Amino acid sequence: MIRKFIATVMLIGVGFSAHATPFTVTSPTSAGALPAGVTEIGGLVLDLVGTNGTRVVSQLAASSLFVGFAAANPFTIGTQTGFTAAVVAALGGGIAEASVRMTLFDGDTAPGNFDDGDNTLSVGGANFGNFNVVTTQRTNNTGTMEIASAGLGFGNNILSTGFFYSNNAAELATLYNTIAGTGEVSFDLFDVDPFDNFFDFTLGVDGGLVNVGQGPTVGPGPGTPVPAPSTIALLLMGLAGLAISRKVAKA
Repeated sequence: MIRKFIATVMLIGVGFSAHATPFTVTSPTSAGALPAGVTEIGGLVLDLVGTNGTRVVSQLAASSLFVGFAAANPFTIGTQTGFTAAVVAALGGGIAEASVRMTLFDGDTAPGNFDDGDNTLSVGGANFGNFNVVTTQRTNNTGTMEIASAGLGFGNNILSTGFFYSNNAAELATLYNTIAGTGEVSFDLFDVDPFDNFFDFTLGVDGGLVNVGQGPTVGPGPGTPVPAPSTIALLLMGLAGLAISRKVAKA
């Protein structure tokens, strides 16, 4: 029991892999660093901060997302289910902030590319903006090494990860009502000149990451204190002392 508790405390202090790039694992919402379990890159990550400050994070695995040329406009990239009544209630009656992390190879939406300014993202019916204004970063296929500094859009023949963000009250009310009414969120892409771009959200992503996903998970929101390393060290020393005293008492 003590070993399990120590392991849990160490996970709280460590969080992400020390080799993860800070950009891809840090949401632009006020909640900041994405929780453990979210991969460094890949899939679609939805980060919601409720009006009460509670955070709900989910990740659609890259392997579950659309592959091919769009057959409709808009077309659905993927759908996140699992927003139960308890998850919806945890948001406190509304959403204050939301971000979507996307990893895409050959998106062709960077400034100067042929889909520059043409693609927009809708999340649960809420407009999250144009692909070409999203700040992105190029990494290696595991997201553990930065290849290029941050730019805009998802470029041609490169692997890029970026965050869409919204704190627009009207749009987020639409998103919340969708979640509360259906228990799911659809991620949809609208293209001004559709059917001319091939999408594969697994392309360029390490095979060990493409199947990783998780349903909506309720966690602490912005401002929740994380124990300092010195505090964790003192706690571990205390636990070690407790274990020793128990052994002595049994002897």
